[in-house]
Amino acid sequence: MAPMRNFLLIALCASATGCATVGPSPDQTSSTDDRPTVVAQPTTKETGAARKPPVAERSLSASAASARDTEQILSTPKHEDLIDRIRAGFTIPELESPLVAQHERWIQRNPEYLARVFDRGGKYLHHIVEELEARSMPTELALLPIVESAFNPQALSKAKAAGLWQFIPSTGRIFDLEQNWWHDQRRDVLESTRAALDYLEKLYELQGQDWFLALASYNWGEGAVMRARKRNQAKNRSDDYLSLKMPKETQHYVPKLIALRNVLARPEAFGLSLPKIPNKPYFVVIDKEQSIDLSLAARFSGLSLEEFVELNPSHHRPVISASRTNRIVLPADREESFQKALQAHLASGTPLVSWKPYTLKAGESLATIASRAGVSPQDLIRANSLKRNAQILPGTTLLAPIAAQTDEAHIETTLARFNGTRVVEKERINAVYHRVTKRDTLAKIAKRYGTTQSTIRALNNLQEELPVGTRLLIRKAEIRTVVTDERGKRTVLNSANDDPQEPRTKPKRQKTTEKKKPANKKQASQKAAPAKTQAKPMTTARN
Repeated sequence: MAPMRNFLLIALCASATGCATVGPSPDQTSSTDDRPTVVAQPTTKETGAARKPPVAERSLSASAASARDTEQILSTPKHEDLIDRIRAGFTIPELESPLVAQHERWIQRNPEYLARVFDRGGKYLHHIVEELEARSMPTELALLPIVESAFNPQALSKAKAAGLWQFIPSTGRIFDLEQNWWHDQRRDVLESTRAALDYLEKLYELQGQDWFLALASYNWGEGAVMRARKRNQAKNRSDDYLSLKMPKETQHYVPKLIALRNVLARPEAFGLSLPKIPNKPYFVVIDKEQSIDLSLAARFSGLSLEEFVELNPSHHRPVISASRTNRIVLPADREESFQKALQAHLASGTPLVSWKPYTLKAGESLATIASRAGVSPQDLIRANSLKRNAQILPGTTLLAPIAAQTDEAHIETTLARFNGTRVVEKERINAVYHRVTKRDTLAKIAKRYGTTQSTIRALNNLQEELPVGTRLLIRKAEIRTVVTDERGKRTVLNSANDDPQEPRTKPKRQKTTEKKKPANKKQASQKAAPAKTQAKPMTTARN
């Protein structure tokens, strides 16, 4: 079995070239007088586009330009602190909005927030800055994951946006971020950073090289920003960032970033001290030729499973499948110890993978499989993303640490062919009822529940009347067998009614006309009496 070999070491030399939020919305009243001045390129009007130098300034001879560039490279300072390096690359103009000062004050009142996000994001920040400088993009964008996710690669929004850069599934696919049962590259630090910078570059060009509009597009959507600009243009109004009508979240989005930039530019003006982050790569990326258990890779690295996942957050399963990804991210100072531990493990003849696809046989359940494998049923549920109370049936195929294989080729083939769990389960669907109100009609009720009037009539033995207060049975309870594949597609194999025999409530007006069966001769004789003598026993019966 070939050992894992070193694939990539993030560059060690550093050069400085020029749906988590920052916090709850502070007070609306603000003053910009106490804000520090940030040195940035001059701008035209109120846009985020840098002013181009005049023609005479641009018409330098080739030799003069070459000499100037060489001098600039030789004089480029080396920064020991990554924050200093980021600060040196600030180029986005100031944003004249009271919301900027609003968020500056919030940061000033919550200094522990910056310490927390930089402690979490310090692992990823050097890589992001390297990528930004390689593209000559503003280093303010290195702070954007603070606004998006508070540097949490496991962050997931209500809109299903995931990762440091908060890609929704559809946008992630557009920018080649794989999302499948095994892994989600929206959470991958390297891949999501590449995709985010690709997207931001595209938005910058689309919005006329205006970073404010590009950032608003990243949050709100490029189409929404373009439509807002066209609405203003149609009314002969300015279509710059500050003139557009936007959702509240987008209104605060860019000011949050600029507020963060301003605090980093001159922390002393806010009475803050920033954490020191070494200006060197935190992690290395190694090539991986074989599949390996996630827990085993963490052990070789000398990390806890949680620490390992922080650097490899895209993996959903307890196995890192070689057919899905060929790399592992490790702390830069752990590479050598990882390789030594790996070689020792290979020399012992012990396989790198203990989890493999397994199909439940007749008489087996999650509990029996878990007991045989030496894990808990909860471990199997988490590893396969199963529902907690699911009644798993034979025929289900899932990952389980059973009968570890020693044939490497067979292991890799098995894992490569396994695209995810195939779950066969029994589920009970509760009965659906509806209480009739004054405004209800049978047609409205049928439309609301996606059924037909005739079905409701048949289930409830209805005639023409639909009395108010009636409890209608809309759909009977049933027990059915369902198969769910790795893509989440569900197929019902069979179903059977599971009638709880729960009596349906009759209309209230019918109760007053019900007559009880006589229990004795006295009641029978009263029933036979003239109508005027019936009032008393009926009153007694109601009481």
